[in-house]
Amino acid sequence: MTGLPDSYMQYPWRRRGLDHDRFAHRNLPTLRPVTWPGGARVALWVAVHAGHFPMDMPLTPILAPGGMERPYPSYWDYTQRDYGNRVGIYRLMRVLAARNLPATALMSAALAPRYPALVRDIKAAGWEVAAAGVDMGKIHHGGVDVATERALVQQAVTTLREAFGPSVRGWHSPAFSESAQTLDLIAEAGIDYVADWVNDEMPYAVTTSAGPLTAMPLPYDLSDQRLLFQQHMATEDFCAAILAAHSTIDAEARATGGGRILTLAITPWLMGQPHRIRALAEMLDTLLARGGIWPATGAQILDAWTTQAA
Repeated sequence: MTGLPDSYMQYPWRRRGLDHDRFAHRNLPTLRPVTWPGGARVALWVAVHAGHFPMDMPLTPILAPGGMERPYPSYWDYTQRDYGNRVGIYRLMRVLAARNLPATALMSAALAPRYPALVRDIKAAGWEVAAAGVDMGKIHHGGVDVATERALVQQAVTTLREAFGPSVRGWHSPAFSESAQTLDLIAEAGIDYVADWVNDEMPYAVTTSAGPLTAMPLPYDLSDQRLLFQQHMATEDFCAAILAAHSTIDAEARATGGGRILTLAITPWLMGQPHRIRALAEMLDTLLARGGIWPATGAQILDAWTTQAA
């Protein structure tokens, strides 16, 4: 006796192979070669986690990475994360602008009305904005009913499109967390790509009830949240890991004749600290000096990919 209802064991997609109908199986080594503009071997996608961490973040069903570590009200936790939106992100803007590197802000919608100056400055920097939910406390998960989740998706997308226009085409769920219907709901909201799944290094098509989506590679294992915040690596070791990843990806691109993607996932309240920003700048200079790199936003990579995948 497990105490579970019989319906718990009823799963229509239990079978050999993939246990869902969201995407077709693909092995990266057998991927048809794609080319990036200018014959670049590696597309460099700088994805900046611009999140709002409300002071009353719930602890269930999960605590988002970087979530509050102390009981409410934790001004220490709140202000540390808020540092990224007040100070750190501007250091990232200066470093990227000095190297003519575009970026995609994976942005909590709650930031738009709270920080109109940040909206203005992100526009001025020419960054792309992708919707990253309402805030880091509004987690998408199986315990959220469809109507409630649909309202969250619509609120996030509408708020950011009102601030930035129709160029908001991407989605990243807070804490990488989804329910069974999240993909359907973001496609319903007119989103073109989603950066939640970490099972590939190249885009692939995703099926939803509201039309097609493309999954974009946003690695967690290579992010500053994973390496700096969770594993307490030295900043120099994080930068070395990025360069090592590029060496491998670039070698694979050379061997296959097909382009690859290196996603640099960084967080303003971590990488925008004064003791880290210089290391980031030096790492980017080393990376760009290697050549064969196409700096692009998520939407630009999506469009280049879609044209060839069709």
